[in-house]
Amino acid sequence: MAADMHRYTTKQDNDLTLGSAFQHPSDSSHDERPPREWLAVLNERLHHLSASVLELAGRLSVAKEDTADTRRRLAVIEERLSHTATKSWILGYGVAVLFTMLTGILGGVWWILQQAIGPLLRASAG
Repeated sequence: MAADMHRYTTKQDNDLTLGSAFQHPSDSSHDERPPREWLAVLNERLHHLSASVLELAGRLSVAKEDTADTRRRLAVIEERLSHTATKSWILGYGVAVLFTMLTGILGGVWWILQQAIGPLLRASAG
C-alpha cells in the first residue's frame, strides 16, 4: 500500500483548474478513478492554493510597506504645506516693506535732484 503512494501527475489539463467542480467517483459513470487519485488531485489543488495564498501574502506585505512609505511622505508634505501659509505671510509683509522703502528712497532721490538741479536749470535759462 505504501509503495502505491506516489506524487500524482495530472492526466488531464483540467484536473487542477481552479473553480472546476469536484465530482465524487460515484457521481460519474465514465470516470472511475480510485479515491486515492481524487485525494491526490485535491492535494495538488491545495498545494496550488497555498502557493497562491503565500504569493498574495508577500504582495500584501510589499503593498503595506509601500503604503507606510507613502503615508510618511504625505506627512512630510502636509507639514511643509502647513508652514507655507506662515512663510507666505512673512514673504508678503517683506515685499510690502521693501516696496515702501524703495518708494521712499526713490521719492527722496527725486526730491534731492529737483532741489539741486532746479536752481541750476533756472540760472542757465535766465
